[in-house]
Amino acid sequence: MAQWVNRARTDGGSSIQIKWRTAGRWQSETFTDPRAAAEFRAAVEACGHQWPQGWIKGAGWAPTQPAPDPVPEPVRVTVQDVATGEGGYFAEQDKRMRRGKVKPYTVHRARRTYDLHLAEPFGGVGFCELEPEAISDWIDDQLEAGAAAKSIRHRHGLLFSIVKHGQARMRLRPDNPCGLSELPEPGSATSAARQVRFFQHGEWALFRSCLNPDITLLHDLQLATGQRWGEISALRVEDISFTGDGEARQANIHLVRAWSKRSPDDQSEVRWDQGENLSWVLGPPKSRRTRWVVATGKLARDLEAAVAGRPGGCYVFQTRHGNPWRYPDYYSDRWAPARRLAASHGLTRALTPHMLRHTSVVWSLAEGVPIQVVSEMIGHTSLQMTYDVYGGLVNLHDPVMAQAMTRAMLISSTALRPVVPDTDTVRALRPGRRGERRRRAG
Repeated sequence: MAQWVNRARTDGGSSIQIKWRTAGRWQSETFTDPRAAAEFRAAVEACGHQWPQGWIKGAGWAPTQPAPDPVPEPVRVTVQDVATGEGGYFAEQDKRMRRGKVKPYTVHRARRTYDLHLAEPFGGVGFCELEPEAISDWIDDQLEAGAAAKSIRHRHGLLFSIVKHGQARMRLRPDNPCGLSELPEPGSATSAARQVRFFQHGEWALFRSCLNPDITLLHDLQLATGQRWGEISALRVEDISFTGDGEARQANIHLVRAWSKRSPDDQSEVRWDQGENLSWVLGPPKSRRTRWVVATGKLARDLEAAVAGRPGGCYVFQTRHGNPWRYPDYYSDRWAPARRLAASHGLTRALTPHMLRHTSVVWSLAEGVPIQVVSEMIGHTSLQMTYDVYGGLVNLHDPVMAQAMTRAMLISSTALRPVVPDTDTVRALRPGRRGERRRRAG
């Protein structure tokens, strides 16, 4: 116990000395205020008869350092922010329009082009996360949908201008990934430089382990059936019927509708009860015709368990708020975090959702599925379109050769595939769940 020693001072006053032993040697501090002495003695005893941390001998407690200001989280700027936000591309175009530098109709047409063709695939993508591969996939989508080369070049030119605005004026990134795009030449049916990118089996196993569990079944079904995003996100419980038992259980899926961006001049009634809003509208699939796809075995049983007891009009895949998934929210809240997590485990090449559709085709061909069946499954309007898209990848005119080539492609990079992390590691590294965005809810 620290000792309390009263001492007389030469000036006639008194002082208090607090004494204690540390490592066999006396330590002491002197006070004139009894209260301060008592507090110090209590601190010495609480520290095991050591000098209290933060005490300066002969001076007292060290001044308290102010807590550092919290470091603000970096603001994530999306392509949508650069296009339509304050200080964005269209805000600048509005200024130029008021100065007479550009015609009002030109700005109106550009806004309409953005809303119809660019907002859905790119709006929710982080501006600094936009990569040439994603733009290449979008060009493939446009070609597959039958868009003319001239139209694609016009839409790409607008995207180039928006990204250039974010690069040069807003100084958000040092490059413009649109400058690396291979565009179709006017008058050509397809692009001669198209790249079909797909997952290797090991890559998909890794990426799948990094996905949030609430979205895994959607991706498994998309990989198995080759559905477009707009189709699978519009799938309802009533569109699925089940047949067979056990391992032969089969899910028969009727694709009759798809989500698409609502045109700015669309005056049709908004069917709020079906999940539509002022930004999103239901319509037929991109090919303008319905089709059937099939899932079997464990996937069919998992799908059956997911829809069991749910009303027929309910969407199969929903956010935790009960709303159908919208592509921009899905990309920013689910795909992008999984991609970053996969990159930390070695899967560093650019990954886009459209790769699942290509992967479905390549894996099917590797298993010997006839090209005619694959074409019908993925919803191409004609077999020729399938040849146009994938004919440069494998020799589709020779089924045996096509199967052999695709199997070789799947084996060739097996040695490069990253190691799949264990579940505990993924759970520890997966970012916290964010609430789905509602900025487009109305």
